[in-house]
Amino acid sequence: MRERYQGRYELRARIGRGGMGDVWRAFDHELHREVCIKRLAIELSTRSIREFREEARLLARLRHANVVSLLDVTEDERGAPALVLELIEGADLRTLCLRSSPGAHRGFLPDRVAVHCACAILSALAAVQRAVPGLVHRDVTPHNVLVSKEGEVKLVDFGIALVSGRERLSAPLTVRGKLGYMAPEQARGEALDPRADLFAVGVVLYELLTKKRPWGARSGMSELRQIERGVMTPINRVRVIKRDLVAPLEMLLAHDREKRFISAEAALRALAPFGSGDLEMLRLADISRTMEYKIPLHLAKAARDEADGQREGHGTKSKSLMATAVERRLRRA
Repeated sequence: MRERYQGRYELRARIGRGGMGDVWRAFDHELHREVCIKRLAIELSTRSIREFREEARLLARLRHANVVSLLDVTEDERGAPALVLELIEGADLRTLCLRSSPGAHRGFLPDRVAVHCACAILSALAAVQRAVPGLVHRDVTPHNVLVSKEGEVKLVDFGIALVSGRERLSAPLTVRGKLGYMAPEQARGEALDPRADLFAVGVVLYELLTKKRPWGARSGMSELRQIERGVMTPINRVRVIKRDLVAPLEMLLAHDREKRFISAEAALRALAPFGSGDLEMLRLADISRTMEYKIPLHLAKAARDEADGQREGHGTKSKSLMATAVERRLRRA
């Protein structure tokens, strides 16, 4: 028998695994629809439960097209909280970025489509700031941005968010987040404000435009050292983009946060002319639907994580790693 929560939600397939727990495709028998359930790992701690409940409270206050929707909060068989979220059918930005995309130049996402994705993330962060002033997501990465088959762009995973000026949800002086996307002040363990997320958006946009992060180093710690020192490869050394687009990108990636945009809304106004509009959403939907690897999202994410781990150690080309990992996962499925 498949596991159920409160007799209503039936777990069907695991579609992701993170530091705090697992994410499952599930079925809501009361409303007859598929949903996503995020549950804590077996090893429970007071802090992880507190962070999990705080994530639920944050999502409950957010209603925005670019933020994943919280549908319900339930409990698993241990009495631990579980979040019921909308199920996004599609892929994350990391998966799209790793491959060549239809109509893209040399495998990059088309410039206007890439900027459209960045604008969607900024729009989500602007909504977050209106709902919870001072909130810092701390984990804005391509892994945490989902693209549906309809071209919707959704920011997910507020599990390590904090509110600047208030007590940290994580342990004091603990650096949380993915190394290659951390703002310099985040890497140093300093107090954060929402401009740290703007830096991460800049890294994501740079990566969508070039398939590389701004730091020449391969390993996470080497990237972190370059971020702390402010060492960045100018984007036009990797590939030429419109000069007018370079300025807002560099402002997002400013080493000194005082030189970044003052808010997500300000950054959105600067970037919107380069990528907003229904056309970009339609092109993104087409890219998502016609992915080279026709596999379920949960296998794509597992394969991506496996490929990322190998790439850190061997520096092998992303595409061949992804293909090998996918084949391996499909054999196990």
